[in-house]
Amino acid sequence: MTKQQASKLLSENLTAIYGYAFARLYDKEDVEDLTGEIVCQVLSSAERLEKEESFWGFVWKIAENTFRKFLKQKAKQALPTEDTDPMGGTAPSAEDSYLSSTEESEELFRLRRELALLTKTNREVCVAYYMDGKSCSEIAREQNISVEMVKYHLFKTRKLLKEGIGMTRQLGEKSYNPGVFRVNFWGSKNEYEELFRRKLPGSILLAAYYTAMTGQELSLETGVPMPYLEDELEILLKAKVLKKEGDRYRTNLVILTDVYEKEVAAKTSHIYKELAGKLLEEAKALLPEARKLEFKGNDYDDNRLLFALLNIAFTQGFQKAKELSPVGEMPPLPSGNGVGWVFGHDNDYANSHFYGITMKTYNKAWNAWYSAENYRILEKNQRYDHACFPEKSEALGDAILGKESSEEEWILEYLARENIVFRNGRKLTPNFPVFRKEVFEKLSETLKPIAQQVADCMIQISRLAEKILAEHTPPSVREQCAPIAKIYHRLDVAAFLLEALIEDGSLTLPAEKTPLCIWGVRETY
Repeated sequence: MTKQQASKLLSENLTAIYGYAFARLYDKEDVEDLTGEIVCQVLSSAERLEKEESFWGFVWKIAENTFRKFLKQKAKQALPTEDTDPMGGTAPSAEDSYLSSTEESEELFRLRRELALLTKTNREVCVAYYMDGKSCSEIAREQNISVEMVKYHLFKTRKLLKEGIGMTRQLGEKSYNPGVFRVNFWGSKNEYEELFRRKLPGSILLAAYYTAMTGQELSLETGVPMPYLEDELEILLKAKVLKKEGDRYRTNLVILTDVYEKEVAAKTSHIYKELAGKLLEEAKALLPEARKLEFKGNDYDDNRLLFALLNIAFTQGFQKAKELSPVGEMPPLPSGNGVGWVFGHDNDYANSHFYGITMKTYNKAWNAWYSAENYRILEKNQRYDHACFPEKSEALGDAILGKESSEEEWILEYLARENIVFRNGRKLTPNFPVFRKEVFEKLSETLKPIAQQVADCMIQISRLAEKILAEHTPPSVREQCAPIAKIYHRLDVAAFLLEALIEDGSLTLPAEKTPLCIWGVRETY
């Protein structure tokens, strides 16, 4: 903000400044002096203010500080008056009373603030001794430590409180602007989605990503007192997304930042358009051969059948890329109930082009499976919801096999509402290609040249992304860059190729919900 802008706002609202001074002082000259001093201080500091909407909060903070300085200066200049008592003292003025009460309130606030920043043992020992009146031996039994350790904690706590009360502490940005953290998972039995439904866990990981922080520093950064923050830290440590280095905490996963993802996109976007057009021409050349195969969907129009053929080739390319350049063994989850890679984003998935994959998922009888790929550009046509995954998978297995389903009514309603199946009572008819196993193997063989080119592109992109990611990642989690680049960016390759074909009009999105990228296979005839 410029001085001219501040001056204009002040001149339009000078009465408010004068009213502030008048409510605190009794002498007209003092009121005028204070008003002028406040205006001068605001104008001299205005250029530090970035947002105009914060102006009046800024003004009243300066006014309060200026008022205090004004009273202290006035007190130094004061001479004895008729208010001087017989013992040589001076009766406190209204201003003195205000200053005294304000300073007492501030000291109490600082004491409470410092208590809130103490670690668990220090805090509990301090409260037990000073507030509950317990002896050192009683506290030692409760804390399961020696009496000497209790005395040590009391000594340390007194020292910390004394030092802290004299400090000026600033709350960090995460206390009022927690930031955006979104979790991403690749593996089995996702245990992290529920953990990050709240803002605080993500804010902690964002705060401790590039720099390890003590509990006290995290408390100030997030604006959360230690008694509440400690539980969150323990949960994150148990989930192994946070680790402890001495008395400091550090984020233990890779965060794909907005800056990083945009850099990758800028350095790779030229690759997709040329390759996408080439793959489409090859897929078109295969249409007559594909239509000769006997499967449900071989009579789809060219546009829809091309979506199906390209998506199958993309997923096979992804599998081929994993064979040629493996992702690596997935680490076990902390609970031991599954395996997988977990990573995060510092934005609301703004740069994600691929919204999840269900690859070769079998029913309970292992005689049918399906695959469903969610691309951002197809969101209005298809976004297969993975909630209640086993039940939906079983219902789709029933549809692929052409049998009545015994799954709950709402599962069948969902599949019909999304046009994934057509429904007649409990009989479900797939609204997507369905192949016999031997037919699907013939089609896969036909699509191999396309799949190989996709795999080569995925490997190329993920290697480049890995190098860029290492530059944006702290050394403590840099070993995770390779698998995450392979998992995340290889799937995005498929999304970018599809987007290129839709954006130039080579492929057309239907007006209604249509499962363009779902297919099923019967293991038996």
